[in-house]
Amino acid sequence: MENYLSGRGAGEDLNSSSKDSSFRPFLSQSSSSPIEQITNEPSLSQEGDSQVIFDEKDCPKVEVISVDQKPRQIVIYLDDGRLLKINCEYSEC
Repeated sequence: MENYLSGRGAGEDLNSSSKDSSFRPFLSQSSSSPIEQITNEPSLSQEGDSQVIFDEKDCPKVEVISVDQKPRQIVIYLDDGRLLKINCEYSEC
């Protein structure tokens, strides 16, 4: 039986800088990350009711902003000071 990893670059140098790899770890993204771009959008906190649903030591704080008792946005306060805002959209039925 042939080895599963044979022919998959086992003899190649993995640290070679001559190859352009599009893979980057999430935490090493440049300053133009989608998380920072989202923070420039208008906030729903002025329109709706804000409720902190998770706030513990050494964990990101999670806040839900509701309009007419429906969650419209989830705001996650990351440890490095950035905000991750997730908009909640509902279809009209």
